[in-house]
Amino acid sequence: MVVYVVNSNTSENSMAGMGESIIGTDESKLKRMARMMKTVGHSQRLKIIDLLQERGTLTVKEIYEKVGISQSNASQHLKALEDIEVLTSKRVGKNICYSIQNHEVLQLLRCMNNCIDC
Repeated sequence: MVVYVVNSNTSENSMAGMGESIIGTDESKLKRMARMMKTVGHSQRLKIIDLLQERGTLTVKEIYEKVGISQSNASQHLKALEDIEVLTSKRVGKNICYSIQNHEVLQLLRCMNNCIDC
């Protein structure tokens, strides 16, 4: 049997997760957040982000070879991640190199990874 003890003498809510809104009500911000989560939430894109987090800056060729996808597929995923400003690219000679632009997204992925392990 589980017994819950409630202290009615305090106005503080002691339940974990209860309190002020985490994300707020700004509709524009909510739409950007949903787009980011939808875009990042693809298994190949997660692999690309993780690879760049481990290795730093990589060329498109290095990315598609290590992830095990075609060049055109990698380019599509990289463009999607660049469009939401998770990645940034720069031309170095004949190559386009990618790196993580928004390091905050790594915290989101760590949190998601921890949630999966719960």
